[in-house]
Amino acid sequence: MDSSSGRVSTPIRSPTERDSRTLTVNRTSDFPFEFRRAMLSPPTGQLRRDSTGSLSPEEDMNLENFDDGQDWDTDLEMDEGKEEYDVTGRTTYIQACRESGVIPASYFLRNMQQPEIDIKHHGLGPMGTKAIAIALVSNTSVIKLNLRDNWMGPEGVSYVAEMLHENCYVSDLDISENRLGDKGAEHLSDILLHNHNIHRFTASGNGFEDRAAGILADAIKSNTTVKYLCLSHNKIGEKGGQFLSPALAANDAITELDLSWNHLRGKGACALALSLKENITLKILNLAWNGFGNDGALAMGEALKVNSSLLELDLTNNRITAEGAVHLAKGLMINTTLQVLKIGKNPMQSAGAYAIVNAMKNNPESALIEVELSDITVNNDFLDLCKEVLTTRPNVRITHGGGGGALTKPKARPAPMKILKNYIEDNRMRLLDLFNTLDKDKSMSLTVQEFAEGLKETGMDMNYEELFKLIETLDKDKDGEINYSEFVMGSFEQVIEDRKEKLKEQAADERRRRILSPAPPPPSR
Repeated sequence: MDSSSGRVSTPIRSPTERDSRTLTVNRTSDFPFEFRRAMLSPPTGQLRRDSTGSLSPEEDMNLENFDDGQDWDTDLEMDEGKEEYDVTGRTTYIQACRESGVIPASYFLRNMQQPEIDIKHHGLGPMGTKAIAIALVSNTSVIKLNLRDNWMGPEGVSYVAEMLHENCYVSDLDISENRLGDKGAEHLSDILLHNHNIHRFTASGNGFEDRAAGILADAIKSNTTVKYLCLSHNKIGEKGGQFLSPALAANDAITELDLSWNHLRGKGACALALSLKENITLKILNLAWNGFGNDGALAMGEALKVNSSLLELDLTNNRITAEGAVHLAKGLMINTTLQVLKIGKNPMQSAGAYAIVNAMKNNPESALIEVELSDITVNNDFLDLCKEVLTTRPNVRITHGGGGGALTKPKARPAPMKILKNYIEDNRMRLLDLFNTLDKDKSMSLTVQEFAEGLKETGMDMNYEELFKLIETLDKDKDGEINYSEFVMGSFEQVIEDRKEKLKEQAADERRRRILSPAPPPPSR
């Protein structure tokens, strides 16, 4: 020790062979730029002491128990255990963006630890998709991934498929509107064949034609985990339907299938319908806006005679005439499980609609509770039949396009808030009186369940859909509760709407009066 300065003198010795080896391996030039910058900066502990003023760099040396063993040769060895693993994946994503030459998506950076990533309409392209896929390989947070409309193309979806080979947490994938085509369908097939964690798979609007349907069919046949599959808004035609038919018949996992807005027709439509004879798991099938026609309706009627699992069928706008409706009705006379049938916008006229409802009436074991015949004009015979059905089955809901001739469409029901306001006025109540009646615990706040059950107890004329819409209207902050201030605000908004409606009626009456008033006599000469 130097007595004049009070400092510890460090012993000096000759470099050993170990020193040379350590210094050679740990040259700063062997490290990436970020690591070199970190190693050339002052040690963190020294900077901390300097900033607090508790210790100075000189005071650091006044350590009596100074270890002069062999481990103090170089500072480079001391930093080896300080590197931390990037659990968020943000560093990985930024590095992937740098290597791919794309700008990082700030939304993805902010939400990559959330269970849902909704990054649709971001124009990622193939390379942007690649960077996200790299970051998600080891991600354990994201369960729902929406990549809709990102122009990824076949190349971009190949990166997603590769990522899903390793990622076992994503269970809901939406890859719609990405211009995938036949080549992209091959990568989707790879996902369906090798990933066993996805339960909801949406791939609508990707330009899939018959060849793509054939590629996907083999994967659908083998997949055992996807419960919801959407291939709507594509160009799957007659041959595509024939490809998908055996896959649907063999699949025992899918419970909801959406093939709406395709080109299914002819033999393809018939084959797809007949596959329901063998399928035992499908519960909801959407075939709206295709071209099933009368032949497809005939095949569907035959399938419904056998199928015992389908609960909801949508055949809206499928060129089904009265003849096709009769074929379909034959299946409905035997089926005991179908609950919802949507068959509106078809040119079946009142005769076809009558056949459908009459089949339900003549099947005592029919489970139908909703028949949608929207935009189909009906006659008095149909309306009488509906009244007869409703006397024995009051819970059945039948919608149609109204009567022709002297008959008019049913008058539209008032808004849910208007129904509530009318109830208060008819019973000569105040708004506060009704709220207190519903508020059993006097907390001045109603849970959704309390509100729904309370309105049912009042006997108010409001169906389920109207009740749901009313709750959405009143719950302004979407916290699942309706407080009194929200109740008052909803009532005030309805008053404003009533005034607007009254002004419209007055203007219409004035216009009608002007049209129907006799024209003034021409001026006399």
